[in-house]
Amino acid sequence: MLKILAALLLVAAPLSVQAAPVPRQGMVCANGPTFNLTASSGYIETPDGNSVLMWSYGAPNFQSPGPVLCVNQGDTVTINLHNALPDPVSIVLPGQSDVGGTGSAGLLAKEAAPGGDATYTFTASQPGTYVYESGTDPSKQVAMGLYGALVVRPAGHPDYAYDLATRFSGEYLILLSDIDPDLHHAVETGGTYDFDTLRNRYFAVNGRQFPDTIQDNGVSWLPNQPYGALVRVKPYNATGNPLPVLIRMINVGTLNHPYHPHGNHLRQIAQDGRKLAVSTEHFAETIASGQTLDYLFSWTDQDSWSSGTNPFPPSVANPDYRNLTFVDGNTWYSGSAYLGAKGTLPTGTASQNVCGEWYFPWHSHALNEFANYDASFGGMATLLRVDPPAGCSSVAGSATILAGTLRSGNAAALAAADSSYYQVNAAGTSTDWYGGFAAVPRGSANLVATYTGHNSVSGLATQLSYYRWSTSSWVALGAATAIGTSDVTVTRSVPADAISSQGQVRIRVQTTGPAGFFTSANLLKLTYDAP
Repeated sequence: MLKILAALLLVAAPLSVQAAPVPRQGMVCANGPTFNLTASSGYIETPDGNSVLMWSYGAPNFQSPGPVLCVNQGDTVTINLHNALPDPVSIVLPGQSDVGGTGSAGLLAKEAAPGGDATYTFTASQPGTYVYESGTDPSKQVAMGLYGALVVRPAGHPDYAYDLATRFSGEYLILLSDIDPDLHHAVETGGTYDFDTLRNRYFAVNGRQFPDTIQDNGVSWLPNQPYGALVRVKPYNATGNPLPVLIRMINVGTLNHPYHPHGNHLRQIAQDGRKLAVSTEHFAETIASGQTLDYLFSWTDQDSWSSGTNPFPPSVANPDYRNLTFVDGNTWYSGSAYLGAKGTLPTGTASQNVCGEWYFPWHSHALNEFANYDASFGGMATLLRVDPPAGCSSVAGSATILAGTLRSGNAAALAAADSSYYQVNAAGTSTDWYGGFAAVPRGSANLVATYTGHNSVSGLATQLSYYRWSTSSWVALGAATAIGTSDVTVTRSVPADAISSQGQVRIRVQTTGPAGFFTSANLLKLTYDAP
């Protein structure tokens, strides 16, 4: 079990249009068809405390790698390049036809002199995943970081990679690169470098090395490396989650990289921006330098780890923390063998697990690349996060009566819809109590409160509310529901301001009726998509 600091993909702002909100994970494009790029230098941070000078195509500020340029099939694409570097630079676009341009004559493409400009135009005729990179002294300039991804989407179908058979629910970029710090130091100091002695010591995904790869997009402590690489999915479900995610893989490095995703096979659908006649499943893939590969990925709960059925034979006990060895006091394991459940961990062990999600490593199979300057684990690696099918959930851990008296039971009865109830006698004509939830992560989305219960009298109005911490007030969650003598389930969406700065949520249950009635609460649960 890997141990990392805290926990997918792109933050580049559109260059010619208003920037869209940046998600925590997942690829976000710089939308064209016109782009303004600046070739400039800046520093990136490595997890071992080092920093490395890089060159990059910024937009307009320095970032590594360059922004993901997204266009639609049929677009006339224009890339305006300004050069803030001391060497002439250019852009080549493998896979694109009839690229025109302005600038100084160069060997492979029009060049922008230091302080000068160049322009490149072409028609995006074929959907797919491509690269753009320097065509000037590429052994130096591409290695220094002058590269980025170009994505062409099928016209009118932003959720297709190529056609209906390649429809996806979300997309991720895995852009592989490698760094020889001796080259970068030589460029920084004006020294010499012998390319025959190339020895890469840092290996990156989306411009970061593990564990930085699993941080959110745009985290403040990596200002020049805006792209995370955490891949996040939910289990396949024929009705609730039928579509795979699209994994766009690119190798802009000088080496071929054997990349291996754990958790399930990937289905390759394209290579170098051209759809394959037959898709194939892959346990791992060696991605050649300069190559792009497109995959569809679904995670299937084949062994029923998310169901209530014990997947172990009756003679085998469910493993617990006493069966495990922890190398140190930090883990991504939830303490339970089940997806969406949390269990007990040894005292003093910190878990990065939010609500029983699962993590699988995706990494280079060349072990020297699974390191930061030879220190494991690091380098060319990220994680796959598999969330519970219904999202994260929490049950009320406490119950506080505002009006009425306890009849029987306790908050533990609210953990499941079963034969155990939390019962409150009315004070006059009402019962009024709330359930408390703890450790709900700030930034969680799509909160839903679920209440199941009944009353001793038919047709009583039951109102759910949440506590708004910013105003110290209760806010109704929709209209009241008539609940009688049989259990009724009520679900209500809950705003994000229900979560306190300490991760607490309170859901209130108020019922009115004749004097002497009582309320029997069976379940009070909160579900959410945790960040």
